[in-house]
Amino acid sequence: MCIVLDVNSFHDFKDQANEDMEPVRNWLNRNNGKIAYSPTGKFRSEWEAGGGYELMKALQRMGKFKLVPAEDVQAKADALEQIGGLRSDDPHIIALAMLADVKVLVVQRLPNIPRRGGRRGARGADPDLQADFKDHRLVGGKVYITKSHSRLLRKDTCP
Repeated sequence: MCIVLDVNSFHDFKDQANEDMEPVRNWLNRNNGKIAYSPTGKFRSEWEAGGGYELMKALQRMGKFKLVPAEDVQAKADALEQIGGLRSDDPHIIALAMLADVKVLVVQRLPNIPRRGGRRGARGADPDLQADFKDHRLVGGKVYITKSHSRLLRKDTCP
């Protein structure tokens, strides 16, 4: 199985003390998990700007990347933009997930903020991307925010 690692979660992912990302790191190391990636201009710029260049190189050396051709992802992202209907400004992430058949998006956890009725709960950064990722007309995936979502990390790996 593969995951998509949102650029907003790089800092948390690299922080060895971050308990929420520990299951993701363990899954990558122990269960042959991989991160789907495409070398499109948008992905490269986001990974570099987010401090993910070193992480990307390390993951490549470890064989933890599933590379999807940039041309395919860019064409799918362009098609999604033309069709419209996305809530987020991340058609490249949705296109990558669709082409790589990825069903788990890892996002940064936001601080617990009281919601209506006083409930507290984990919220991830970029709710529009999460809504697009969960949309069954697009990806139909799940979102990993905290270690309580570790059940989403299955043992099977990317083909």
